Amino acid sequence: MERPQASPTPKPRSRRDRALGWGFTVVAHAAVLAALFWPRHGAPQPKPPPELQLTLLSVAKTPEPPGPPEPDMTQAAEQAPPPMERPTPMPILVKVTSPVPVDNSDILSEAQLAGAANAGEDGAGGGGGGCDTARAVQQALRTDPLVHNAVADAGRQGKAIMMWNGDWVRSGAQEGKGLSAVRQAIVWKVAFSSESCRNQPMHGTVVLSLADGGTRFAIGTDAWRWSDLLGLKR
Repeated sequence: MERPQASPTPKPRSRRDRALGWGFTVVAHAAVLAALFWPRHGAPQPKPPPELQLTLLSVAKTPEPPGPPEPDMTQAAEQAPPPMERPTPMPILVKVTSPVPVDNSDILSEAQLAGAANAGEDGAGGGGGGCDTARAVQQALRTDPLVHNAVADAGRQGKAIMMWNGDWVRSGAQEGKGLSAVRQAIVWKVAFSSESCRNQPMHGTVVLSLADGGTRFAIGTDAWRWSDLLGLKR
């Protein structure tokens, strides 16, 4: 058997190289640590601006210029214009219109109607022969609405009105003679009556009444005929 060979002994130079390597490593670490912990100088702080100094100067107040002198009240009163005279008020003319008197000459009193014959009574119609013109005319007036309106417009309700006394009578302020609607109703009825009835002689006043009994129409004179109301004279 062969005898094993012993390991070679390290050379002294190799040891020296390893020692140098470890020394270099230590120096490098020391340099790094020194760089980390070495105190650093901070950035330079900016200098504060210089302080401003204010100097207060005392300025004397300039006196205001004197105003205009106060006016002399006595002189102002002398220079003031004299007071104006107040105009005399003109009198106001008021025109007073007296009321127009109401014409009631067509209205009859009960004393004036004394002795008058009422329609329907004996002798009031116009004589014999079957003529009763007064009653026929009265019935025509009662049934005509225009007659009632004319009486109301003239303010003649409940009054005795003179319609014809030889001529048609004006009623109050109505235009024309007689109440137009009443006059026309009477003339119309008389005109269509028989000639013998129209020409019957009449004497005195005949009174025709409306249904209320208060509104009445007086027709007639001393001697007359119904045809006289038509303007036919014989």
